[in-house]
Amino acid sequence: MQTIYYGAPGTGKSHTIDTEILGSVSADRVFRVTFYPEFTYNDFIGQLLPKVIPSTVSGGASTITYDFQKGMFTLALEKAYENTSNDVYLVIEEMSRGDCAAIFGDIFQLLDREKSGVNKGYSKYFIDNELIAKDILSLKPASKVKLPPNFHILGTVNTSDQNVFVMDTAFKRRFEWEYISTKPVSGSAPGSYKNNVQLLINDGTTMKSIYWVDLYQKLNVFIADEKYLGLGEDKQLGPFFIEFDLSASSADHKKQIKNKLLHYLWSDVHKASYRNDMKLFKDSIGTFSELYDAFEADEQVFSAAFINIL
Repeated sequence: MQTIYYGAPGTGKSHTIDTEILGSVSADRVFRVTFYPEFTYNDFIGQLLPKVIPSTVSGGASTITYDFQKGMFTLALEKAYENTSNDVYLVIEEMSRGDCAAIFGDIFQLLDREKSGVNKGYSKYFIDNELIAKDILSLKPASKVKLPPNFHILGTVNTSDQNVFVMDTAFKRRFEWEYISTKPVSGSAPGSYKNNVQLLINDGTTMKSIYWVDLYQKLNVFIADEKYLGLGEDKQLGPFFIEFDLSASSADHKKQIKNKLLHYLWSDVHKASYRNDMKLFKDSIGTFSELYDAFEADEQVFSAAFINIL
């Protein structure tokens, strides 16, 4: 009913929602919104905005009125009340990138749901909000708003983005939390994996052939394990961190590794480590420019410590 899917970047949180929950739900019952730092309560719920009505008389003055423009939350709630036997889903992407307490505002009161009885699934408490209620027939003539049991809120959170806006415990406990693992996703053929391509990495003596699934998992070990960088799971990668075009050339795959993976590893992993005795990249590489150029020239860029576990 209210679930947040969380995990490292590229684990397929949105993909999980789309395939495991929304796969058979008609598009008109799915509402999607993305939180970001400037996203506000008014964007989420709705706001009064001016509307210019041209005069019907030649040369007459236009009239300005103020209409309530519904936000994604109100649109989804209105749809849910049209027929409470049909499930409606409000999907919130990147929840931790917005200030949830400010964005939800008084809606926070509605997140507590009845667990049993004739009102199971409805909000335990109501809020008075005439702007939300005025277009929802089931709530008229009162302005008391509750969430119905067919109204579901699904969110995604990147664990590496938790420091953007911290969710308080009171907000968190009103959601179920489901961890999306960094494990590779099995493909249709036995022993195969989705989004898996063959890559070439210089191991110091030759160009070593390695599959993406093996490379990113070895990186995760090196990133999180205390024997190596010990940065924790927040900095790990998921199997879809890079979405490869399986029909593209090896040169295109190399370009994606160079422009997406190396940039993340340099900025969010290499520079985040405080260890002097353990490095992800060779000591001779001092800047991202040097890393970028060395990888393009098929030179060794990873440290001997990482290559040993690769």
